[in-house]
Amino acid sequence: MIAVSSMLCRTRTGAGVIVIAVIVLTLLCGAAARADFKSLAERIPDSANAVVAVNVEKVLNTPYAQSEWTPKTAESWAKQPMMVPPGSRRLLMASDVRTDTMEPFWEMCLMEMNQLPDLKAMAAADGGHIDRVWDIEAVCSPVNAYFVPLGQTTLASITPANRAAVTRWVRTAATRPSNIQSDYIRKVVGMLSDSTDIVMAMDLEGAFGVPQIRRFLDEHDFKQIKDSELDSVAQALGKMQGITLNITVGQDVSAKATVDFDGDVSLLRNSAKAIMLEVLDTAGMQIRDVEQWTVAASGKQVTMSGKLSTASLRNLLMIVSSPIPAATLASNTGAQQAASTDPAVASQRYYKTICGYLDNFKGSNSVSQGASWARATAKRIEQLPILNVDPELVQWGSMVSLKLKQVGAGFVTTQTQINARVSGIADPVYSSYSYDHEGVLHSAHKADMENVRRQRQQAALEQKAQAQQEAIRILSEIAETRPAVRASMVDKYKLEF
Repeated sequence: MIAVSSMLCRTRTGAGVIVIAVIVLTLLCGAAARADFKSLAERIPDSANAVVAVNVEKVLNTPYAQSEWTPKTAESWAKQPMMVPPGSRRLLMASDVRTDTMEPFWEMCLMEMNQLPDLKAMAAADGGHIDRVWDIEAVCSPVNAYFVPLGQTTLASITPANRAAVTRWVRTAATRPSNIQSDYIRKVVGMLSDSTDIVMAMDLEGAFGVPQIRRFLDEHDFKQIKDSELDSVAQALGKMQGITLNITVGQDVSAKATVDFDGDVSLLRNSAKAIMLEVLDTAGMQIRDVEQWTVAASGKQVTMSGKLSTASLRNLLMIVSSPIPAATLASNTGAQQAASTDPAVASQRYYKTICGYLDNFKGSNSVSQGASWARATAKRIEQLPILNVDPELVQWGSMVSLKLKQVGAGFVTTQTQINARVSGIADPVYSSYSYDHEGVLHSAHKADMENVRRQRQQAALEQKAQAQQEAIRILSEIAETRPAVRASMVDKYKLEF
């Protein structure tokens, strides 16, 4: 849902869009000085335009999480939407995202934990080094991240590892509370509380021009929109302010997405669902559950609500993944610590998690969807903790990540080719869209535009077919390597992989 944006400009959803939320395999214990979302929010950089809040402690105590994610089995590792450090109680993630490309300038995850891992242990486990950033000792990790301890119970994960930017943030955060520039994000953060499960939000004010939206409507066959209403619908969509997704976890998982506008959107009541489905698909956020959701448009909001399957939740949360310190996996005691440091268990977890990512992809009709999945999955594999993982498996994981990057790059190239071919099919007049003296957009020559739309769709389909064939070839190469590496691990550790 958060990817609502990129569809309107026919771009992919980048790995950087925030949208990031997490469920972890861990037992929460201990009592330390507790933070809350309000105190965590005081650390958010001023330029943040996207946030994700996860009440890990609350979510993990739900029947659904206890059944699906908490059991310490290889299968549950593969099912989890995302990993966070064991012992985390709350997460507040923030990002500054370019809404035209959905790529982040930076990403940050603030983690409230029972106990912070030792700096030396973090540096050693990640193969990084300790660096003094302004007046705080932090860990610079080769996974392109800084891990910065803040007090006794809060750890910040910041990527990319831009030392100058991290230094400025540490200094600013130490001298004054955050002053988030986005009114929309500031309002969302102010509503977070102990009753929050998972919340994702992005500021979209001014992200898209009405002509871009109008062309999007022309290039898609929305039967629910009358020709006479196209200009008005484009005008309404152009007043989008932001989107918030509230996810509730209990016996199952449900979600409600709210798209806020600066104007009445009641005219979208018949077309909102069709538009949003196309938005998700084009933006690389295909969630099949949405077809069964209830969609309404009234006042200044479009709302969508319904159940989320485990697969859909994983798709929703895997766009952005924050690096976590490898040392946290060995931070427990007793039998749990022994299991986390056992090479057989660590290797099994690593292998099953990657296989779960690969098996989760069911194909897509959207180039953006394929690119988003491939790049996000490659990033997640690169950020998986490799502490005590068999070197042969790490090498295999690196190979999988590299090939997925090739898939993603191929889809991105295809999207560029589609845009070029589509743009090369000229409108029937010099400009099909124009503003009148009151700033209202108008279009003309609908019959001619329909013919142009069909030509553009045909050109796009031809490019998509070529990209899908190449992606299938690369994914088949990955699949062919799995039996051999699995057999090798089973033989070495006498454990089912």
